[in-house]
Amino acid sequence: MDISVITVAYRSAGTIAASMDSVLRQRNVSAELLVVDNASPDNTLEILKKFGSKIRLIESRENVGFGRGCNLGFAAAQGKYAYFLNPDAELVGNDALQTLCRAMDDHSQWAIAGTRVMKSDGEIEAPSLMYPDQDRASVDFSSLPGKIAWVIGASMLVRRDTFEQLRGFDPDFFMYGEETDLCLRARRAGSEIGYIENVEVRHIGGASEQGKDPYEVWIRRTKGLHQFWTKHYSPADVARLMRLNCARARYRMIVNGLVACVAGRGSRAWEKERRYRAVWEMSRPGKT
Repeated sequence: MDISVITVAYRSAGTIAASMDSVLRQRNVSAELLVVDNASPDNTLEILKKFGSKIRLIESRENVGFGRGCNLGFAAAQGKYAYFLNPDAELVGNDALQTLCRAMDDHSQWAIAGTRVMKSDGEIEAPSLMYPDQDRASVDFSSLPGKIAWVIGASMLVRRDTFEQLRGFDPDFFMYGEETDLCLRARRAGSEIGYIENVEVRHIGGASEQGKDPYEVWIRRTKGLHQFWTKHYSPADVARLMRLNCARARYRMIVNGLVACVAGRGSRAWEKERRYRAVWEMSRPGKT
């Protein structure tokens, strides 16, 4: 098996069919498609079952998060490469998987690689050359291999032996931050992170969280960020970053809260107030 495509689905009824179709139409490659459903409360599972034997469906009894879900899929995979694709992302063209495999074959120094990812608004989600708030931390990453720090988990290709060596995604990350952590650990193990620009993926982004209170979303985002800091930065750096985050978020929360009093619930200002309230609460002294 050349490549195993692994998708973790949760509340993905609106996007999962198109994502699966984009994988199943790939040609000139030996591929398998594994889908882990994280106990979706909508009809995601019903849609997936319609694909029958074309996919290997793994049903989780609970929502175990993105990283643990990917690990579950990988445990059942047989491919030389594991390709993690979000359920709200679609491969463009019919030769994307073939191109991914060839690129990894041609770049033995890459342990992990990302692709060109285009958001629904046309913005390109480019690979990052820095880790979160790296410029405000004392840790030195200059000796790590390659220039790319990390690529987003919505479209991430990993060598089987690398994923096994690193023991997969850190299960302590529920959602957000796990791909950044995996890429850093791969570089610390001596490998580079690659970028395959001639493979494009269309990504809606946050589809499973549409309609949710921004406060809930940013609680999870901020927790993932703080977990990354705590794992890879010094305690002094983490304490300083938390203070900066707290002060900055408090100011923006207040300003947007005042505007939201006029603009009303559901306005852009209201969304920002909810966002910064979450960041502020998660960054106050005593929080991690």
